Amino acid sequence: MTSAFTPHQEKILNAVQSPLPFVRRPFLVLEKELGIPENNIIETVRGLKEDGVIRNIAGIFNGESLGYALTLAAFEVPEKDIERAASAINKHPGVSHNYLRSHKYNIWFTIAEDNSENLKRSVQILASRSLARSHLIMKNERLIKIGFRLNLGGAVPDKKHNERALGAAPQKYTLTEQDKLSVLLLQKDMPLTERPFRELAAETELSEDELIESAAQLEENKIMRRYCAVLRHQKAGYSHNAMTAWKFNDSEDSLKPFIESEAVTHLYIRTLHPGQWEYPLFAMVHAKNENELNEIINGLSERSALADKLVLHSLREFKKQRVMYFSPDFQKWKEKNYD
Repeated sequence: MTSAFTPHQEKILNAVQSPLPFVRRPFLVLEKELGIPENNIIETVRGLKEDGVIRNIAGIFNGESLGYALTLAAFEVPEKDIERAASAINKHPGVSHNYLRSHKYNIWFTIAEDNSENLKRSVQILASRSLARSHLIMKNERLIKIGFRLNLGGAVPDKKHNERALGAAPQKYTLTEQDKLSVLLLQKDMPLTERPFRELAAETELSEDELIESAAQLEENKIMRRYCAVLRHQKAGYSHNAMTAWKFNDSEDSLKPFIESEAVTHLYIRTLHPGQWEYPLFAMVHAKNENELNEIINGLSERSALADKLVLHSLREFKKQRVMYFSPDFQKWKEKNYD
C-alpha cells in the first residue's frame, strides 16, 4: 500500500504522536530531533490539521485520577430510534466516544461523571431518553494497555507512547486550583505557534511558565497520560478497526499477545454480567484493510488460545472528542436533566 504522505510528513506525524515536551518552544525541540526547521514543522502540522489527518493536539488525562468515575456503556436501541438515541447521548458533556456497532447492543459509548452515583444515574437517564430496551454498564475493572499511535512509513514504534498498567490503580494526587485550571487549558487544542503555552495561558492568571510547570507535574504524577497529537485513523491509512470482546480465562499468558501487538491500542478487563455479557476482555484493533484486520484478530485468537470472541465493527461514529474535565457543562447538564 502506497503511503498518502511524503517522507517529510510521515516523520513529523510520527514525532507529534509521541509526548511533546513542556518547554516554551516545543517545536524547536522537534527541530533538533528531526532536522526540520521549526516553522516548517508548524506549517506542516497546520496543513495536516486542515486536511483532517490530525484531529487535535492536547492533553490526554486519566479521568479517575482527576476524581471522575468512568465507564463504557452499551444500549440495545431499536433501529428506528438510533438517531434519537445518538443525539441524546451526545449532549452529555462526559461522553467522549459514541459509536454504532454490529451487535444486539448497538450503541456503545464512554462516559465520565463526577462520582459513581451520578454516573449510574446519568446512564439510566440516557437509556430512558434513548428508548433503550436494555443497557449494560461495563466499568474498567483493570486497565492493561492504552496508547493510540499509528506508525507511518515503517517507523520504529515509540514504546514510551504506550501506557501499560498491569494491576495499576489510579495515582492519588490532590489537585490545586492551579492544577484544575491547567487541566482545562491543556485540554484545548494546542495553538500552532512558536510559544503555544504562552497563548493558552494568555487569558488567565497563569503565566506561560506556570502552565508549563503544572503540565510537567501533571504528567509526572500520571494525571495526564501524555500531551500529543491524535490522528483520524481513516485519514492516516488505517481504514478498518473493530472493538473485540473475549471470554477470558484469567490467564496472564493469554494477555501477552494483546499487549505485544502494535495493532491493539486499548486493552481492558471490564465488568462481567452473567447471562447478559460474558466477554470481559476488550481489545481495540486497528488495521489498514479488512484482510489485515481479520488476520490480526485471528492471530490474536491463536496465540492467546482464546477462541470465544465477538468482533464489534464500527458502523458509524456519532461522537469522538475528549472530555473537558472541570467544565461547568457537567453541572449545567445535571440542572437540566436531573429531577
